[in-house]
Amino acid sequence: MNMEAESQQVLNEYLKIATSFSIPIFWGKRRGSTWKILNNGTAFILDTGADKFVVTAAHVYRSYLKAKGAGQTDESQLSNIGFEMESRLISIPQNNDIDIATFKISDPEISRLGKNVLRGGNLTWPPSKPNEGEAIIVSGFPGAERQHRIGHAFSFGTYCFNTPVSSVSSRHIGCSLERKYWRDTFGRGFPPENYDMGGVSGAPALALEKSEAGIISLQLAGIVYEARASELIGEIFFAHHSEFIDKNGVVAQNA
Repeated sequence: MNMEAESQQVLNEYLKIATSFSIPIFWGKRRGSTWKILNNGTAFILDTGADKFVVTAAHVYRSYLKAKGAGQTDESQLSNIGFEMESRLISIPQNNDIDIATFKISDPEISRLGKNVLRGGNLTWPPSKPNEGEAIIVSGFPGAERQHRIGHAFSFGTYCFNTPVSSVSSRHIGCSLERKYWRDTFGRGFPPENYDMGGVSGAPALALEKSEAGIISLQLAGIVYEARASELIGEIFFAHHSEFIDKNGVVAQNA
């Protein structure tokens, strides 16, 4: 195997690992044996060393509250467990400067989910910010890929990619997904032009970190709060820095 092929194989494995952290969070109405899902976002479980909690985008939570207030939904779930967001809320900013929300979860529930807990390679919290040009991996659940199976059963298709950081500000990182560099890692083809990425919000943006000993690990670089595509802007996403969450799950009120 040549070095380029070996490097691609290693990267493919990291893409697969990234999918093990992301969890669909959704809401709608349950009627008898049927679930009617109104909308979904992406979430993940973060272990800062001081506590473990669920993280998603604040606008995902606010969308749920708006739908509930309008009588459009009466139940929410985190993958296969009931997840009443209001009673579990730890922290959410009062304004829209920081688009992050955090929620309580118990160890038995984490076990039931069967998903990996994001610990990363950082020894202290928060992790450092990524630099322009460094690799970022994101895996989330676009609503366009959600499919109803039978009764309460749904499948959530994964949208996963690796891309260099295009820009870094005091508030966020931004990435442009340039199709000329795309590789079909999972052999399932590419999404269409102007693909609707709604539902990816709340996903962890993961940075590849290499230690002095040469060990590579995944570290939380940010929380995706916007992912969109159009003919005018192309395909882009933005993620708030992980430093806006303190080790106990409290989200900063201002950037």
